[in-house]
Amino acid sequence: MPEQAYMTLVGGAMPADTERVTKKLPDKKILTRKLRAMYEARRDFEDRWKEIRDYQLPYIGEFDNTADKTNPARRRDLEIAMNVAWHSAEIFAAGIMSGLTPPSRQWFRFGFKRPELNSNVEAMKVADQRQEIVSYVLAKSNFYPAIHSCYFELPFGQAPLGIFYDPKNGVRFQAMTIGTYALASDGFGKVTTFARKYEMTLSQLIECFGKEALPENLKHISETNGTTTKKYTVNWLVMPNNDQLPGYMDNLNMPFISAYWLDKSGPNEYLYVGGFEEEAIPVARYQVTGLQPYAQGPGWFAIGDAKALQVLKRDQLSAIELMVKPPMKGPATLMGTGGINLVPGGMTVVNDQMTNQMVTPTFNVNADLNGIQAEIASVSDSIKRSYSADLFMMMEGIPDTKRMTAREVMERTNEKLQQLGPVVERLQAEFLNVIIQRVYNILDRAGAFPPVPDELADVLNEEDLEVDYISPLAQAQKMGGLVNIEQMLAQVGQMAQIWPEVTMKVDPIATVGKYAEMLGAPAIMLRSDEAVQEMMAAQQEQAAQQEEMQQQMAMAQGVAAPMADAAKNLTAAANDANPALTSWMGIPGGWD
Repeated sequence: MPEQAYMTLVGGAMPADTERVTKKLPDKKILTRKLRAMYEARRDFEDRWKEIRDYQLPYIGEFDNTADKTNPARRRDLEIAMNVAWHSAEIFAAGIMSGLTPPSRQWFRFGFKRPELNSNVEAMKVADQRQEIVSYVLAKSNFYPAIHSCYFELPFGQAPLGIFYDPKNGVRFQAMTIGTYALASDGFGKVTTFARKYEMTLSQLIECFGKEALPENLKHISETNGTTTKKYTVNWLVMPNNDQLPGYMDNLNMPFISAYWLDKSGPNEYLYVGGFEEEAIPVARYQVTGLQPYAQGPGWFAIGDAKALQVLKRDQLSAIELMVKPPMKGPATLMGTGGINLVPGGMTVVNDQMTNQMVTPTFNVNADLNGIQAEIASVSDSIKRSYSADLFMMMEGIPDTKRMTAREVMERTNEKLQQLGPVVERLQAEFLNVIIQRVYNILDRAGAFPPVPDELADVLNEEDLEVDYISPLAQAQKMGGLVNIEQMLAQVGQMAQIWPEVTMKVDPIATVGKYAEMLGAPAIMLRSDEAVQEMMAAQQEQAAQQEEMQQQMAMAQGVAAPMADAAKNLTAAANDANPALTSWMGIPGGWD
């Protein structure tokens, strides 16, 4: 799709794949009821999210009817005495980032659904070229900061990520924080509907949607008082277009509807109505139960430990304070002389009659600080396990790592990371697949990919690409297959020392191809099967020629040897003064 087909306003690219819909607008009452029902359905989850926020991740989230909007600069960590959960969330987000979508290395590649095409080196070069373009666009955009924010939100259970066309960088991403959105799923448990409520000032509304999109009353306010700081609530709903006509792809028949409107606006007053050609707001989910759109994350599993940790830490601090500064008692007459001086180095004045009633502690505190510290460490470790922080920091807990071989380190690492297998599979299937498909389609519509070579046009005609993940976490899941190949080859090598014929069972060319495929090696590293066959034929022909030359040399040597012996005998006879031979050979001294 050409660039001008996307709606672009003053504030940047509009979050839609079509121009603004101006006729046959959807029924606003239906959309409003849908959004209200979604927010009502999430009410039971809000209490848990707020609890996780208050005791674990205080600086994430924005909830209605709280000081999040009225006083965003306030302290939010008043319930927290020890930040184990926050630090664990940092490790978790960084670990998932570096393990699943590392910015510093290739973490996905394209392949074909037909297996035979994956062994076609020229076809795979086309797939690799498109993968490089997609990777470049992701690196150039704000993808990596946005997806890191999503990983930081995963402890709440889920994290949506908006993907929009951007005329400058190709694509633009927007992460949504907990409390600002609502979700709905279909009958298969897949999240299909997204709703969001957020606030914007009048100037922000004009920058984003244009002045002409405002309701009449706001147009008047913008003309008379354009500097107002009052905020207005924007409703945004993205849902499947159930009225889509088959075979039509105009702005009224997009697979998904995207509609914006203001609270308390008129029946047909929309800020914007457009659509998406594919799913544009994938949702990363940690652990899902049933058909619920909302998931459970590490914060759900660590909430009990997080609360216990704050109690233990405060008790520990109170015990230390009571031991250092115990409550004191003394005679009542001290009140007349200034009371008890608790300042270090200070003096409390008593008279001689009061010497029998000296100032003493009210009670002695003999707290088991070591026991409290051990319990704090135990609860902290439990929180780290809930966040999988112990997996990503596991090398710190392994003794004598300097004595371990690289192979031992790799095997231990893969063994630990495989515990995240279910989470990795869900993130790839529900989240990363949608992201890459969406970005690929945006670039394809914008004409960012070079045309397919003519010799491959018939082979790749209407052939679908699929994504293969080669990130460290994805490779950890596949490592079992690679290890099997390595072990089999090692065993064959050992057996071949006794029974050389076992090597005939192994196809080395096919083995290398399969190993490279599982490892995710670029197609440019491999030769095509045809090229390999040609090279093998050339080698066989060269070997045959060399063998023929050797045979000819052997035959020549076989003929030359008797002649050399005869010549030697003749020379010896001549040297023995045989007159006839000497004369025949022209040696002086023979017959005249």
